[in-house]
Amino acid sequence: MSKIFGEKYPKSVWFIVLNEFCERFNYYGLRTVLMLYLTTVLKFNGDDSTIIYHSFVFLAYFMPLLGAIIADSYWGKFKTIVRLSMVYAVGNVVLTGASMADMFTLDVQKIIALLGLFLICVGTGGIKPCVLAFGGDQFQLPQQQTQFQHYVTHFMIAINVGALISSFLTPELRHSVHCFGRNSCFPLAFGVPAVLMFTAIAVFFAGKNMYVKKKPGHNVIVRTFGCLFYALKTKLKSTSSCHHTHWLDHAKTAYTEDEISDTRAALNAITVFIGYPVFWALYEQQGSRWTLQAMLMNGRLNFLNWTIKPDQMQAVVPLFGLLFLFLFDMMLYPLLAKIGIRKPLQKLTLSGCLAIVAFLFAALLQMNIFGKSTIVPHGEGRINIYNGFDCEVYVRSPSLRVDHIRPLGLVNVTSTLISDADVVEIVFHFDPACTLVPSDFELNTALTVINEKEVSYYLSSSSPYTISLNRIGNYDNLMKDKYGNPSLRILTDHSFDYDRDNVSLISVDDDTNSINSYSLSSFREMDFNSVVAGRYNLISDGNTILTSINLMPATLYTLTLQRNGDKTDMKLFTTDEGNYIHILWQLPQYLCMIIADVIFVVTSSEFSFTEAPDDIKSFISAFGLLTTAIGNLIVVIISALSIKNQTYEYLLYASIMGVDTLLLAYFSVVYRGRNITNVNETASNNEDKKVESTVF
Repeated sequence: MSKIFGEKYPKSVWFIVLNEFCERFNYYGLRTVLMLYLTTVLKFNGDDSTIIYHSFVFLAYFMPLLGAIIADSYWGKFKTIVRLSMVYAVGNVVLTGASMADMFTLDVQKIIALLGLFLICVGTGGIKPCVLAFGGDQFQLPQQQTQFQHYVTHFMIAINVGALISSFLTPELRHSVHCFGRNSCFPLAFGVPAVLMFTAIAVFFAGKNMYVKKKPGHNVIVRTFGCLFYALKTKLKSTSSCHHTHWLDHAKTAYTEDEISDTRAALNAITVFIGYPVFWALYEQQGSRWTLQAMLMNGRLNFLNWTIKPDQMQAVVPLFGLLFLFLFDMMLYPLLAKIGIRKPLQKLTLSGCLAIVAFLFAALLQMNIFGKSTIVPHGEGRINIYNGFDCEVYVRSPSLRVDHIRPLGLVNVTSTLISDADVVEIVFHFDPACTLVPSDFELNTALTVINEKEVSYYLSSSSPYTISLNRIGNYDNLMKDKYGNPSLRILTDHSFDYDRDNVSLISVDDDTNSINSYSLSSFREMDFNSVVAGRYNLISDGNTILTSINLMPATLYTLTLQRNGDKTDMKLFTTDEGNYIHILWQLPQYLCMIIADVIFVVTSSEFSFTEAPDDIKSFISAFGLLTTAIGNLIVVIISALSIKNQTYEYLLYASIMGVDTLLLAYFSVVYRGRNITNVNETASNNEDKKVESTVF
């Protein structure tokens, strides 16, 4: 395609479009699997992984401001893209190397990986404001305005297609290949995007002799900031009573009227940008918190004999984003106009409402995954008694309503309390079939019932000649793991030695991203420990003694172990079960957020373009990207608070977005435009459409 509508179309832009496709493939590919790499390989917990993930995105969206300054004032766009792309590619190599570096300690691997991520941030952020603009330099405007619009369309399609392919493919590469002793292959998942980044550099450099390269010159961003700081400094130092209509007028001694006017217009637009970061804080969590949520869900599609990977759900974002981008222009926006939603700020308010609904869906889904938790009411206490013997045990107690415990069984008894902690007498005698218990033996003991608590006891042999009822901790901690991991405790008798016995739980689930192993010694205190969900075998001295222990998310498990001659008696108890829901139940929250994003991106871009004077558009664009960085910083701050219940965290975000949406709604009412024009629609629709660009 060399001509469009009779005008010569610059062939050089195809190198730029293909470069953008490869670079976006790389960026979205590594970002899609990053959260799982941080949690499963580098062993960061959910909060730390979220902080690292959003710090990475924060830097990637902060660097465009510096990249624009470097390109406009020093290197020019071409050299900036080439040089920072090399930094970008080196970062890819370092990150890929970190995922392969099993010869180093885990702490060293973490340092190498974080270094790689930092270099990637510098590269992708630095070139972000340059690539599209460099393509625009290839056109003669306004003569080639139509061709330029086609270029922008091709550019956006390249971004979305690259993101769509990589966000689907890289999780498959991660999961389908096993390497370096893991049930996954992150070196491949990071390596393929890295190859695409080197391809992007080669493609871009191939068009070197065809590009129009404008020399760096006057930097409007630096001048705008200079005008702001100079006016503020002059106002603070000024002792004159001279009246200025606006505080920026104090810069008249050093800046022109046009620069001051443009800076004032920028401030007016930036005032609306106050409402942007919270939206981006919610939107960006599709790759972090929502991916952690997907790890607790069932992605199996039996009719396709295929499993949707937790990080693969992010592929619906570019997929539906492209679809909605075309549909909304034809259907949604005309419909919104008919009901009176025409102003950009009204549409941004609608996006905020949809983001709230998305996070309410996420909160409801999280509640459903976690299921119910045991709550002991005031004035009551509960007792669990685990029978470690493979025979019937009979019980007598003056205050507990229990008469027997089945072989290797459990009884849960509720007792009404007189005080905060009651001591209850209890007597156990054993069925004659109990080979480990002397004939006619009775155990007379006491147990403690605590108000509003659940206390567990284990009836077992504490030595070859002693049978006892052992209290497990002070009381049971029934709070589920924030990230939905199952909680497991192992109860053993004297026949197991934590130091000498080589007993471990080994994962055997192909869907896990690493081989998880838990030694018996890690359960020494017999408290609940958080473990990774999946299927496990219990291995003793290399021999499997229990197979297919399936630990489901958000569930409490108790495993009892006791040797009885040549065999080992084992029983797995399940309480406070979570729900293993299908991953497609995430679609409602994804669809709400994707619709919100498409409206938000298109409308905010329209708003920024119409509000900014010609000489200040690059500044407004860079500041718009900065709001995304601030949004990710909000996620970092809230994650650092480490709210114990993820459902409450989702509701907190929905609440903050609610306040932010009210702010956007307020702006939509009080904001008035720099230019208000009436645009006549086609003859089929005689209704006038008021297009407002705004200023306070």
